[in-house]
Amino acid sequence: MHARPDRHLLIGDEQDLPLLRVLLASFPQDAVGELVLELPAGHGPLPWAPPGIDTRLLLRAPGALSGLRACAALDAWVGEWVHGDHARPEAHSIFVGMTKNPLVTRLCEELVAQRPGLHMHRPSRTGSPL
Repeated sequence: MHARPDRHLLIGDEQDLPLLRVLLASFPQDAVGELVLELPAGHGPLPWAPPGIDTRLLLRAPGALSGLRACAALDAWVGEWVHGDHARPEAHSIFVGMTKNPLVTRLCEELVAQRPGLHMHRPSRTGSPL
């Protein structure tokens, strides 16, 4: 039996919403963590999340560089939560979408290289959300 992580982080954009909805629906009601969405202004309904998962909406202005705000959020979260006892891989569950975004991909690669115990889940780039 696998231990449940202490804390979850899910980051994505409008392309990741279908997969994020499926993932969040599978979470237990007492899950704790953050859902960070970088979306254009006026985007439709946000996915449901358990009460302990805080949703943070990072609005992307028209013409703004996609992924910039998501990268800042990911870097800050890892800096805040992945240290000491939380540095062990089973202490956290990190899902980062935006696989076609070079800024996000580069940051994920850098964070994993800098923190040997860090483990991130990323969806396939082939287009199928599952």
